[in-house]
Amino acid sequence: MNYSNEKLEKNRIAQSIAKETLKEMKDILHPGMNEKLIHDIVCEKMIKKGSGAFWYHSLGALVLLGERSVLSISARDYIPDENNILMDHDILTIDVSPTFDSMWGDHARTFFFENGKYVSYKEINDPLYKRGIQAEIILHNTLIEEIRPSMSYEEAYIHLSDKIRSLGFINLDFHGNLGHSIEEDEKDRICLEMGNKKTFQEYGKPFTLEPHIALKGSKTGFKMEDIYYIDGDRFSVL
Repeated sequence: MNYSNEKLEKNRIAQSIAKETLKEMKDILHPGMNEKLIHDIVCEKMIKKGSGAFWYHSLGALVLLGERSVLSISARDYIPDENNILMDHDILTIDVSPTFDSMWGDHARTFFFENGKYVSYKEINDPLYKRGIQAEIILHNTLIEEIRPSMSYEEAYIHLSDKIRSLGFINLDFHGNLGHSIEEDEKDRICLEMGNKKTFQEYGKPFTLEPHIALKGSKTGFKMEDIYYIDGDRFSVL
């Protein structure tokens, strides 16, 4: 792997800031909160946990509630909506971008509320919510089980895109990709997309898988993002 253990360890620390923050949000989120309040709480938590900066256009957290969960937007254009309120039966996605010593974390989860309470993935009753999160889990499992470091970014993109379609979903990403490399300068990112012939082994850097998906015509979007790194002849979650 053409990536130092020192850098990977700093990525791991940044990612732990992201994961711990979103895990804690499960006990904080409640109906009546708006996007701006949630955004501010998430960013404050990451700073307190040691995030020195936010790498994605200086935006710490992209929070999208309800019908805005299908919105794919750059951090440069995102403004948290103070009028968009978390309802008793609702969905929201939080996508965070902390750093540790300039090295990135990158993590996103979709949260579900039923009957006024947060529900874990195993507790979901809503058929659409259940179908969406099951699709996300399948896609991440597909990466681990079927994609190999010897494959190109394009080959992985084609394989995962076919899986998205077979599950009955569409890719919502405004660039059309499914993830990107982990860098120190966001301008250096390469993506899981058509035309990228580099193999994971050749490029050597960790990368994200972040399928943003919905059923065609639906106003409910789902997203799950993790960082993966080359671990022998397969990938592991950072």
